[in-house]
Amino acid sequence: PNGGLGACGAPSQNSDYVVALSSAHYLGGKNCWRHIGVQYGNNYIDATVVDLCPGCGHHDIDLSPSAFSGLANQDVGRMQVNWWYV
Repeated sequence: PNGGLGACGAPSQNSDYVVALSSAHYLGGKNCWRHIGVQYGNNYIDATVVDLCPGCGHHDIDLSPSAFSGLANQDVGRMQVNWWYV
């Protein structure tokens, strides 16, 4: 994010718990501002949809650095998470 505008039209920061969804879930912006729960192991975060991730697979998400760090060390890289709309 780094202060940039997401596809939903508002700026976000790396420190925000925000997420980009694949086009399959972004649905042309219909899911902007919705919250998703994300779980990795015993860790859970709530993140707000602010962007589209065109390079993401159907069920993939792209978390902001802060949201990712709420789940695991960033050195983990890509990880399998469970997520759902809340």
